Amino acid sequence: MTEDSAIVGGFTSSRLAASPFNRLTAKRKNFYGWLAAKAVKPGLHSFLIHAASILFTGSQASGVDVSPPHNRRFLADVVLLADGVNSLLAEQAGLITRIKPNATALYVKETIALQPETIEDRFQLPPGEGTLIGLIGYPTAGFNGTASIHTFKDSINLNVGMAVSDFSQSGFNPDDLLERIKKHPRIQPLLAGGVTTEYGGAMIPEGGYHAIPQLVHPGVMILGDAASLVNGTHGLNQAMWSGYFAAKAAFAAKTSQDFSVQKLSLYRTLLEESFVLQNMKVNAKAAALQQDIPYLFDLYTRMANEAAYHMSTVPTMPIKAKRKYIWKKATSMQPLSKIARDAWRVLGVIRG
Repeated sequence: MTEDSAIVGGFTSSRLAASPFNRLTAKRKNFYGWLAAKAVKPGLHSFLIHAASILFTGSQASGVDVSPPHNRRFLADVVLLADGVNSLLAEQAGLITRIKPNATALYVKETIALQPETIEDRFQLPPGEGTLIGLIGYPTAGFNGTASIHTFKDSINLNVGMAVSDFSQSGFNPDDLLERIKKHPRIQPLLAGGVTTEYGGAMIPEGGYHAIPQLVHPGVMILGDAASLVNGTHGLNQAMWSGYFAAKAAFAAKTSQDFSVQKLSLYRTLLEESFVLQNMKVNAKAAALQQDIPYLFDLYTRMANEAAYHMSTVPTMPIKAKRKYIWKKATSMQPLSKIARDAWRVLGVIRG
């Protein structure tokens, strides 16, 4: 996307709307409640409290301290840290270092209510089906970042975000980016008449594979966002799988009454054998690429849109001359040698 145009590409298939379902949109507050209910039913005890610190007996974790007004201690054989990207408990305990602003993204969300029939009509959807649209370029005001539109039955989620360091450098606040998208001439008609019902925000780790900390400590396993187990658009599913593997490792440790690093390292082994860490390894260079080429999304989006605009106009010159004109226009925005170097870098990331 640029200020006044967009290049659009996509894929749709009725197979995606058939069982076994592969992609779903779910509102987190509903999804988390559903998950918690499933866990409580077979006997899990759920406490909505704030853990202030990890308890240690020597070097071995033995539970957590709870903040006032509860002022309680919960003793445990294993502590699973899933407290988000800014894992203060792990940092306080010296298990990880403070996460860097350029390895952390801030994403914000606005939920806009619309009638189901309106959503289906505007996005050309059959009843009961949805869509996800990714947006790059203009939404993040010249910085590398992404935006997206998710449709639900009776609302649309508009999401946008970029590195925390870029917010600091640019002077933008997150709402500025949301407003940019809502006012875009290609997006505005899709949202017309909608009513904003909710705002939200989340910090997301974007350091990639090389930012993954030591995952296993005596009596402790780190998972989800706290472990930087996020791979592009695939975040929630990888976090959930890390929880599953951590649970298997905890069960094996409990069975043997051995909570050492060696025993709990089954967690790391299961992650390495699964798609989670394998995917992270394949995209290990992506984070560095976006930091080394800060203009990647913005400049090449502008070049592509400019070329597409001239290709779409009826020529008043010979076709050969028009092709030369488009080529000169593109290379005036970025020298050919630099285009080639950037393309080689991108290809290296894609090839893993």
